[in-house]
Amino acid sequence: MKFTEKVKLDIAATFGTLEFLGHDGERTKAGEDNQSVVLNQRYGLSSSAQEGTVVIYLPADKKVSFDYDTEVTLVNPTISAFATATYNAMDVITQIFADDIIPVAKNQTNTSHKGKEAN
Repeated sequence: MKFTEKVKLDIAATFGTLEFLGHDGERTKAGEDNQSVVLNQRYGLSSSAQEGTVVIYLPADKKVSFDYDTEVTLVNPTISAFATATYNAMDVITQIFADDIIPVAKNQTNTSHKGKEAN
């Protein structure tokens, strides 16, 4: 099973507060002459709603860098999911894509920032 189009996400409801953990490598494929072609940049973010690390894929030419634990948000996030059969079970694999990762403005107020002071 594979979605024909990526599913749009509600960032606050799905992820809660996101904090930048770091660059987690590149997703590549073998191109002509067995040279690697970069498909996506891979980043790790800490998610309060998912209670752990989520991996976000950005376009190949998009590189971002923030201090560790900087609060960030995603630009145009989508999710792709597909299932794979393994013996007597089915595994659902999800991949989260975004156009960009940007820092949360300190003076921005929304439901994910309740209890924090706006500076």
